[in-house]
Amino acid sequence: EGSFGHTGFTGTSLWIDPKEELIVTFLTNIVHYGRHHNMKQIRPHLHSLISTTLTKGETF
Repeated sequence: EGSFGHTGFTGTSLWIDPKEELIVTFLTNIVHYGRHHNMKQIRPHLHSLISTTLTKGETF
């Protein structure tokens, strides 16, 4: 809650969580792979893994 971000056409994303003082920048160029990819699932999963790892000390 309270986090926000922005996604880009090439698969990039910026996610900010002010409460936890976290900023995640994910740079990629999914355009190379065409329209058949799962970037919509990868981005939120990546952000959740980073948040859980850094804020709760869990490892994966």
